[in-house]
Amino acid sequence: MENISTGLKWVIGIIVTILIVAAGVSIYLVINNYFIRAQEQTLAQTQMINQAEFNSYDNKDVSGQDVINAAMKYKGRPQFSIIIKTGVNKKGFHASNTYATYYALPSKKEDEGETEAQFHFGDNSGLKDYSVSQMLDLSDNDVSNDDNCNVNTQSAFKANVFRDKNGEVRLIEFDQNKAGK
Repeated sequence: MENISTGLKWVIGIIVTILIVAAGVSIYLVINNYFIRAQEQTLAQTQMINQAEFNSYDNKDVSGQDVINAAMKYKGRPQFSIIIKTGVNKKGFHASNTYATYYALPSKKEDEGETEAQFHFGDNSGLKDYSVSQMLDLSDNDVSNDDNCNVNTQSAFKANVFRDKNGEVRLIEFDQNKAGK
């Protein structure tokens, strides 16, 4: 009888241990799903906050001073470029940046009519790059102004933001010819 009692205690102990382990595993799985969901929501909110700085440029009319400010603000941003088209220079030029990364405007898909961002490092479509000081310099000395890189701070520009397939902003286009349209 004593062996049966000892055996039952062992069996009950093992069953209780298995139940405790099973409860712990099920609680872990439930909590883990909540943690994963919370992490995804936090990541989405972080990305939304990071991209919010570009909302003031997304399909908006801005001044020439805003163009200059954007060129200064984002010149140190990696994998990013700015194209500026003035009233005289319809082809445009790049605002120079620290990383010498200059993207061309993305091509349009003919069949869908939507813009698909196809960015290539170093692909600037032959556009020259100019610093902010060259954009503001109105003198004729020291600056080869063949492309008319001067930006009038009082003029209006239409700003467009271009994102890559991951939703990251890679290019801002400022076009003086489309302002107010």
